[in-house]
Amino acid sequence: MSRAGPQAEPQTRGQVLTKTKAFLASAIAACLAIAAPAGAEKPTTDALSKMFIWWNQAFNTPGAYTAENFSKFFTPDATLVLEGRTVIDGVDQWATHFQKIQSSGAQVEIVVPFKEVFEKDGLVYTYHVIRSRRAGKPACSLAAGHATLRDGKISSIVLVREVLDPAKGPIDPQCWTK
Repeated sequence: MSRAGPQAEPQTRGQVLTKTKAFLASAIAACLAIAAPAGAEKPTTDALSKMFIWWNQAFNTPGAYTAENFSKFFTPDATLVLEGRTVIDGVDQWATHFQKIQSSGAQVEIVVPFKEVFEKDGLVYTYHVIRSRRAGKPACSLAAGHATLRDGKISSIVLVREVLDPAKGPIDPQCWTK
């Protein structure tokens, strides 16, 4: 007989992933909040901020998402890992992935300066807002994670994201609402 008490209901993989994402995003956000003084202007001089400043401008410039342009910021083998899954591997995939989003008619912006950012031991840690509009409908996510740097370029970006739902409570003021 078990001493653990009543057993919890079994959880689906999706429920476990949602709880894990929420925990990781909260933990990373807490670490970032400790690392940067409250109210301080966030720098935009790190490699990740500079890349996203370019990325936002390039999103509005047809033909700007090329492997050559991504190579200005990324190593040839750079990866993008979202929620634990590698979705991009190499600058050619960076270009084609974002060309598809760009040509879809959606609007996407990574808000820079980030809510929190700091650099330590070749890693850039970030907590930021991703806002978008698809078919006229706004959406917003909070993202937390890090970029790994190699020889001054980004070799990997690892993020966990949480979609903000205005029906469940207030959303971040940096989100688009219309």
